[in-house]
Amino acid sequence: MHEYSLVQAMFERIDAVAANERASAVRRVRVTIGDTAGVDPDLFRTAYGVFRIGTLCADAPLDVVSVHGGDLMLDRLELEVP
Repeated sequence: MHEYSLVQAMFERIDAVAANERASAVRRVRVTIGDTAGVDPDLFRTAYGVFRIGTLCADAPLDVVSVHGGDLMLDRLELEVP
């Protein structure tokens, strides 16, 4: 279940981006998961649901785009910036 550690690392990146942009919330997160990435999209979604509680992503839906080939990539963040 390395999906949980991948999501944890993703949240560290999201926190860094949000702090840099002075965001008050994250409104949407989109990731791309390649079929050769070795990542189970359902487990990734579950891990995201666990990690987002009490964070800037608490109300942000996760969009998962599956692609042929490729790796896991944090593709897009929609931030709320005052």
